[in-house]
This record gives sequence, C-alpha cells and structure tokens, in this order.
Amino acid sequence: MTFKRYNPDRINVLSSGGGTQSNAMIVLISQGKLPKPDLIVMVDTEREMSNVFDYQREHILPLCEAMGIEYHIIKKSEYTEHDLTTKNDDERVLPPFFIVNDDTGEISKMPGFCSGKWKTEPFQRHINKLYGEKYATKRGVEVWLGITIDEAQRVKVTGGKWNRVYPLVEMMLTRQMCIQIVEDAGLPTPPRSHCWMCPNRHNNDWADMQANHPEEFAKAVEFEKNLIAKWPQYRVNRSADPLGVQTFVDDGRGTQLDLIQFCDTGMCFT
Repeated sequence: MTFKRYNPDRINVLSSGGGTQSNAMIVLISQGKLPKPDLIVMVDTEREMSNVFDYQREHILPLCEAMGIEYHIIKKSEYTEHDLTTKNDDERVLPPFFIVNDDTGEISKMPGFCSGKWKTEPFQRHINKLYGEKYATKRGVEVWLGITIDEAQRVKVTGGKWNRVYPLVEMMLTRQMCIQIVEDAGLPTPPRSHCWMCPNRHNNDWADMQANHPEEFAKAVEFEKNLIAKWPQYRVNRSADPLGVQTFVDDGRGTQLDLIQFCDTGMCFT
C-alpha cells in the first residue's frame, strides 16, 4: 500500500467528513502507513448527525492530538451566508430535494449544490484565511479525499491551487477494508456522516434515525414542515410522503448503492 502522489512541497490538508473513510485515513497516519498532513479540516454543515461529532471528540481528536496534528472543525456559517438557498440575485435551492408535480403526481429530484456551498467553499476560505491567500496560491494545496476504489467514479483529476488526491484509491482500499482498519485499531465502527435532513437518505437510513436518534428525526420532521410551508412541491423523502406520517423500515438497499450519497469524504457529490 503506497501513496505515490504525496507532495510535501505543497500544503497537505485532509478533508474529513467524520465518516468511515476519513477516520481510516487518520488511523493509517497514526500507524505510519500514510504521511502526516499539515492539517485536518472538517466543515460542520450545522445539520450533521450528532453521533458523528461524538465519535470525533471521543476517538479521533485524541488520536490527532497524540500525533501532533491540528484538527479544525469549522462551521459553514463562519465562512458563507448560503444556506438552503444561495444568497445572491439568482437565488437557488441547494439541497437535492424531491419535487412533486401537482398535475401528474410524478416525483423528480433536484440536483444537489449543497456540498459546494456548504463544504468546499468554507473549506477553501478557511485555508486561505489560515495560511494567507497569496501564500496558499503560490505553494498550492493538496486536498486529501477519502474516496475508496469501490466508488472510483467519484475520482476527479485536478491540478492547480486546489489539487485533489485520493490516498485510499492509491492504496487500493475498499470501504469495507476501511471499516476493518478502524476496528482493528481498537476503535468502534464509525457512524456514517450525513445531514439529518439529507434527501439522499434511503429508507433504511430514515428507519435507523427514527428508531435510534428520535431527537434528530423530530428536527427533520419539523424541517420538512417548514420546507413545505414555503415550497409546497418539495419533499425530503423519495416517497414524497411527509416524514411525520411514515414509519420507516429497512428497504434492503445495500450500502454499496449508497456510497456517493454520503459525506464521509468531507465533500459529498464530488
């Protein structure tokens, strides 16, 4: 297992989503199987599941402190005014909600722009603020993303100031192998990283939140009520039934089908 694209001459920043792959990279760093980055950054969308932050505080932050690596958890609202919509003249809804056609009842899905506005832009602004934009531009930034070979379709070849690199792909690791790496290190299985109101959840994810995280499920129900009050055609769940009237059950969707729907890498939909 090697990481040949590591470039120590540039600023190396691990972009953490707080999920499986991000945590596996941090464990691999602690084992000397990956080099130390200059910094780890996680962007809090301010709608993240609380168990993700619990795991970071209890297991990952102490590991980073022991290695002498700074881990910054930043709030998106510190760096952007974008929230459900963009704050400019061409106001655009950012999350990929479902749309119910009033005439036909057909359900379609909007494209998702929340990752760019909620994660990528705050991440980049934080690095520019920390290092100085001129210095960061001159030196260049290597952004480590925790994508594995079973989701290789998400790999994008980049360059310039913000160069994306994929250590886990270079090491030929799968998501399941990352889970094993974390567990073999003596840590609990990490939770998946995703917002509690994310429309990309499948019914098994909603069922888990309804059963095991009732407070956050209640927030999602209230969120959708407010969403429908403003935009009557929008829904959070693919069935288009309001969350509060459903009892969810596992729909049998395999985790491999859900890989690109979550933010474990620090940047979803990338």
